[in-house]
Amino acid sequence: MAKAQQIVERVLVIHSELLKLGQNLHPGPTINELLGSLVVLCSQIHDQDITRQVLDDANVQAVLPSLRRICAASESCLESHWAHRILEASVPEECQKLLESFPYYGNYEELAKLELNAILSASDSAPKKIAFIGSGPLPLTSLCLLSAIVLQSRPSTADEGPSVLNIDIDPNAIDVSTRLNHALGSRGRGMHFSCAEAGSADQDLSEFDVVYVAALVGMSQADKEDIFIKVASSMRKGSLLVVRSSWGLRTLLYPEVDISTDRLLQCLEPCLIVHPYNQVVNSVVVAKVK
Repeated sequence: MAKAQQIVERVLVIHSELLKLGQNLHPGPTINELLGSLVVLCSQIHDQDITRQVLDDANVQAVLPSLRRICAASESCLESHWAHRILEASVPEECQKLLESFPYYGNYEELAKLELNAILSASDSAPKKIAFIGSGPLPLTSLCLLSAIVLQSRPSTADEGPSVLNIDIDPNAIDVSTRLNHALGSRGRGMHFSCAEAGSADQDLSEFDVVYVAALVGMSQADKEDIFIKVASSMRKGSLLVVRSSWGLRTLLYPEVDISTDRLLQCLEPCLIVHPYNQVVNSVVVAKVK
């Protein structure tokens, strides 16, 4: 009980300090320290009793929606800040160096490898065409995933290689990410961009082997279900939907996704869920379109 109470108190203190920042969530010493401490705290492994005590605490439950909103907004600010910083570079080599200096670049590389292996366990071959919904201004997942696929499958020079269509509802995010991708030179090969709403009727996803839905697309289970159903309806039978979830104390940062609800089981066949125990925060959920 003492350990759980310590964690609860630390979460509440961090949330209180984050609230003091108001709308100023752009990267800086204070917010970097607070969010870094929160991520470390939530990534620690505890037994089920301690985790349950923390998550069931009434005070934690009261601040949870606010805490997740702040984390989501600050993540968007961080990505936008770094995307614009990278765009200040004059040559592709410098852009690549700045990209790799992004604070969580290593986490994205590890997550991409984890997700690719999860996809391969549910598919006969590496995906050729991928769509990523909610790609944002800094499409690190797409870039790291393409690199991981190339390393895994080693396509011939005659092969067109894998491609990712990055989709976001924010036209500014698409503009920034498109310019950033161009600035990266050859590293951006295979990347394409489209400004559209998740699951919009005019977005045909039938040509894609895998469709990703980012963790910040829909912040509640109900919202996510609506989006998944819309997205799956425009995908072809047998293709894979990959979504990000969380587990344990990491649910303080991102909501856990239940892919096995009655509504979702009508259009999706759950394949696997992978929960990382290392510094990677997000869990991976893979489902096949019926």
